[in-house]
Amino acid sequence: MRYVDLTMGLSDHMEVWSGDPEVSLSVHTTIEEHGCRTMRISMGTHNGTHIDSPAHLIPGGKSLDQVAVERFFARSYVLDTAGCALITSKMVSDLPPGCTGILFCGADSYLDEGAARLLLDQGYHLFGFEAASCDEMGSSTLPVHHILLEGDALIIERLVNLEPLSGRIVNVVALPLLVDGSDGSPSRVVALLDD
Repeated sequence: MRYVDLTMGLSDHMEVWSGDPEVSLSVHTTIEEHGCRTMRISMGTHNGTHIDSPAHLIPGGKSLDQVAVERFFARSYVLDTAGCALITSKMVSDLPPGCTGILFCGADSYLDEGAARLLLDQGYHLFGFEAASCDEMGSSTLPVHHILLEGDALIIERLVNLEPLSGRIVNVVALPLLVDGSDGSPSRVVALLDD
C-alpha cells in the first residue's frame, strides 16, 4: 500500500481567505528553559487544507463533531479538471461506479450547480478541491456550498498533490480536529493506493 499526503502544510502568516483569521505559529515553551517544547497555534477553522461542515453556512446544520466518523473515509475518484475552470454536469456524468467521494485536480476549478446536484443524486458525500473554494472565486452567494452542505455532504478545500493521482480511484482519509460546534477544521487528508 502507498500513501499520498494531500494536505497543505500550515505555516506562520500563510495566505488565508480574505477576512479569515491569520495563521500564527510561535514557540510557547522551550526545552532549555522549561524542560519541554510546546507551540502556540492561532488560526481560523478554514485555513490550509480544511473540511467545511453544514454548520459553515446552514443554520442548524451539523457541526463536524456531529458527523459520524465513517463519513471521513471515502473511496474516491480523482477527476482531472486542470485547465478547466467550470466543472459541468457533462464532465461528471460518467464516473466509475462504487465511489462516494470525488476529488477535483485543478487549482482553479469549481462546480456548477447542476454538477453538484447530479453528484449528490449519485450518492457522493465527500467533495475535495485543490481550489480554495468549490464555488467560483469572488462569489458572494456560494450556491455550490449551499447545495452540497444542504445535501449533508462534506467539502474539502485546498488539497495538494492530486495531479499524479488523476484518473485513479483512491481511498481517502480526511480527519478534522474534534472541536465542539466546529463549522470547519484544518484536516490531514491522505490518499491510500493499493499499488
